[in-house]
Amino acid sequence: MKKRLLFVALLLVGITFVNAVSKKFVFNSSKLSFSSNNKKSSVVSNFNKDYSLSYSISNEDGEEEKEIKNLAKKTTYLLFGDFNNINESSEDYFKRKKDWEALRYNPEIPKDSSNIFGLDTKSQEFADDAVSGMTIAQIFSQAEELGLIYNSYGDIRVTINNNLAISSILLPKVKIKTQSKSDPLKYDYKETNYVMYYYYKKLKDKWKLYYSYGESKDDISNYLSDVESTESKTMSVAPTYQSDLSKVYKFDKLNKLSEQDLNNIYNANVKNMVFFNCYYNNKIIASANGFFIRDGLIVTTWSFLEKSLIDGQFITVKDNSKVLEIEGIVTANPETDLAVIKVKNRDNNSYVKLGNYKDAKVEDPAIVISSKTETGAIVQKGIIISNKDYIQTTIPLLESDEGSPLFNQKGEVIGINTSKATNSSISIAVNSDALKEIQDKFKSINLDKISLISFDELKEKYYYIKYENEKVINDIPKWRWKSYSKIGNVEDTIKLKLIKASYKDGIVSLRYKNNISQYITSMQLATDFKAKLIDEGYKEITKENNKSIYKNNKYQVIIMDEFDYLIVVMVKL
Repeated sequence: MKKRLLFVALLLVGITFVNAVSKKFVFNSSKLSFSSNNKKSSVVSNFNKDYSLSYSISNEDGEEEKEIKNLAKKTTYLLFGDFNNINESSEDYFKRKKDWEALRYNPEIPKDSSNIFGLDTKSQEFADDAVSGMTIAQIFSQAEELGLIYNSYGDIRVTINNNLAISSILLPKVKIKTQSKSDPLKYDYKETNYVMYYYYKKLKDKWKLYYSYGESKDDISNYLSDVESTESKTMSVAPTYQSDLSKVYKFDKLNKLSEQDLNNIYNANVKNMVFFNCYYNNKIIASANGFFIRDGLIVTTWSFLEKSLIDGQFITVKDNSKVLEIEGIVTANPETDLAVIKVKNRDNNSYVKLGNYKDAKVEDPAIVISSKTETGAIVQKGIIISNKDYIQTTIPLLESDEGSPLFNQKGEVIGINTSKATNSSISIAVNSDALKEIQDKFKSINLDKISLISFDELKEKYYYIKYENEKVINDIPKWRWKSYSKIGNVEDTIKLKLIKASYKDGIVSLRYKNNISQYITSMQLATDFKAKLIDEGYKEITKENNKSIYKNNKYQVIIMDEFDYLIVVMVKL
């Protein structure tokens, strides 16, 4: 074993790289946590200054938003107990239940001596007390039956409209009690992501819990799967997602929308819709929607474009009849998550009609037309629950729905859906004022003379650097690499250029070249690989800034950052 460890040390000094991945550098950015604001500014500075977009939406939390976020955490504790709460004492349980009941919104109901109850049963206070009284007790009982065990808080979102605050809190990788299939008297646990929604109302200057419900990732996924399966080349209308909000909001206006109303909106706009795909090694790695805001100019999300620049090799776009040729990227505004792309060879000169998002009221109908499968388009409908800067609706969307238009009941675009909330029963759209800035800026510009930046130019300048002529050396036999390559799915989870790969006495050494070290460390680029090792049962036994060691009963994996290189050593124990 000492000889083997000595050989590892020698390998770390001077080796590594198998099967060159691609001519263009690509890495998966989905799990990275580095700040790229300066980089975004640098990218945007390449666009013509005359096309710069200045519309701004504040993303910073105010004091009230911070208060609600903390209250959401407290509410979650009162509902489910503390992290990994399994052996809670009866004393702590009853205190938690008492504090939960004290959190309930219970307004003082006006008196009415003529009523048999002595209360004004027609008052808003009576209705609110009835909703909160029934819901809050019921959700606590349901939480006990669910037996949910959580270990962290995920994303927390807050919307405040006058005296109503809505907060959603993600509980990642929770365990939920389910009846055992083998023994009905026993329980198993399944793992899923869970989202709790809390509705607070102000009572004497204090926020109180008015309504609450929860849903698992499976609930949303099943609905969206049904929506995808009904999409076809002809228009189809998806059923309204039932998120049990009828006690909080009225759906009367939405229910009055007829099939013909939706058909009219679809027919007037489907020709203005497009669908994007991003490719890496001829595989689709990301998709998004978009729409024409002027003939030849498509608006989609910056999130999709940036992901494509980082992870992909090229993008394609098609309308409802054919593939369109991308001329280049016109401008972008990362703050509002918008990007403008110019295309040619289109058959018509139409584009969407923008509406005033400020005219939309809470409980007004909202409609989304998007393509999820590239085989057609589907209509989803819901209601608006917030219209302050961002528009929030009760329409669940997939990640590929980002960039799709949000319509009012007149068929006017009042927003563009973003990736800020997907696989959730609340979706978020950037309002139409941001779109109007784009439309106004380009309505009098001659598009034939518009200056553009190509996808390849942006990618080459900011998201990868061409390889030096570094010789690839690989002395690992193919039959042996077949087994080692399965560790952490290394060929797919590390998308850096492999320049050397060596094997001897049960030890594999891989050296990868990091050509973008000015933006991100090599260890960060191994995030997906490390996560895959954990999924495969490896334990992390060493974690330092420039070195991590993982181990199971068969292999030890060493990951190191050495200047512009990522070194991975796999030792068979």
